[in-house]
Amino acid sequence: MLQIMKNLYEESSASCRYQRIAAAIEEGLRRNLLKAGDALPTQRALAGALRLTVGTVTHGYSEAARRGLITGVTGRGTFVASAVSDVDVLPPPAPLPPATEWPGADTSRASSETFSGDTELRWNLGFIAPFEHLNPTLHSALEDLTKSADARTLAELQSYHRPAGMERHRTAGAVWAEKYGVHVSARDLLICAGSQHALMTILTTLCAPGDRIAVETLSYPLLRQLSWRLRLPLCPVRTDACGMLPDALDAACRSGGVKAVYLMPSCRNPTLTRMPEARRKDIVEVCRRHDVLIIEDDVYALALNRTHAAPPLAALAPERTCFIAATSEILGGGLRVAYLCPPQHLIEELERTISYTISMVPPLMAELAFRWITDGTADRVLQAKRDEAEIRNALVRDILDGHPLLSRPTGFFCWLSLPESWTGLKLAAAAKEKGVLVAEGEHFRMTPSAVENGVRLALGGVPDRENLAEAVRIIADLLEG
Repeated sequence: MLQIMKNLYEESSASCRYQRIAAAIEEGLRRNLLKAGDALPTQRALAGALRLTVGTVTHGYSEAARRGLITGVTGRGTFVASAVSDVDVLPPPAPLPPATEWPGADTSRASSETFSGDTELRWNLGFIAPFEHLNPTLHSALEDLTKSADARTLAELQSYHRPAGMERHRTAGAVWAEKYGVHVSARDLLICAGSQHALMTILTTLCAPGDRIAVETLSYPLLRQLSWRLRLPLCPVRTDACGMLPDALDAACRSGGVKAVYLMPSCRNPTLTRMPEARRKDIVEVCRRHDVLIIEDDVYALALNRTHAAPPLAALAPERTCFIAATSEILGGGLRVAYLCPPQHLIEELERTISYTISMVPPLMAELAFRWITDGTADRVLQAKRDEAEIRNALVRDILDGHPLLSRPTGFFCWLSLPESWTGLKLAAAAKEKGVLVAEGEHFRMTPSAVENGVRLALGGVPDRENLAEAVRIIADLLEG
């Protein structure tokens, strides 16, 4: 391995020495000279082989980690990361149940397919696809649209509109944001092409290259990729069972350059951590003290019972919070509609970014979301998904009884903490050999030194409860074997 790294480094054309190290690792992956799980040389050993300082190698490994190429395991070393999607591990290719297929669709495909490589993966617990078989039926929605809409309305859906979105679509967005506890008027939100586009819009509009983004040590993998491409260094902040630590955030801000903080306060991905109200207020106080923007991406909050929910950060600090109200997890992954609720004084600038990135969200998609939200369909589907999630969570807790499983009664995924004898990468590799895909904790690390060790188990990416039980039993057998 040391010789491979030396050869790759010498072949690299990157200008800076530390970037040559990261580029060498990237090239090694491309040429299949490095594989997921391979142990890399220690920093001291590589520094000696390349005649560099240990600090340069440390910087190079950190850059590679920022790109998602490698991961560090405390006390074990540095390893090549799994080759998985930047978004959320790997979407399941399995067909939807026959009840949701289009008339005349081919339903003869096998239920198990090869996701990657040569391994047949029968069960996908890696990708959060929240019970897609319960999504509203697109066929019925389009049929209803063509029957009920007049010619003028249909023509509107084929025309250009202001980037913020049509008025009635934004009104539906305000109704949807209210379900998250965010009180906003239609004129004070923007329609984006999904929560990822909303996040991209915020970062490109309100941050400049070199600005630091504070983030929890485990967080949404796409943020790591976006920050690298936009030249926005991440600033991992320590957490506890209640989420980001205010004192740690304060220290990061005092060190300089922190422009924004990214949080999922009601249901952190991947550990399901819920930030209590007192902690939220402390975080807001720190952000006000240092004039830091808050990006609140509470995408999985609607899955949970909100009877005793803490107020969103957007309600506590509306003057500095950009809240993203997603719809795809409830209404379907293909419906790329999200509502961005920013401070009023930022609306115009954010709308300009939408105008030069996608011009506008396709009005037809926004119309479908509008209809499902206003006619009660969205509420019915949300409740159906909560009911199914509750049954599946109970099933998983029963099978993994005795293991440190973190779950929420109606959550769309669980977090399984692992003993010292296992790493997330190791369990993911062992499960893959048995046909089960899980999301290793290393995939979510914003820093190689993150201490959480576990795997995320998504509950909605398998077609039924029997398949879910079979897959989880395989995980249990591996841990107990």
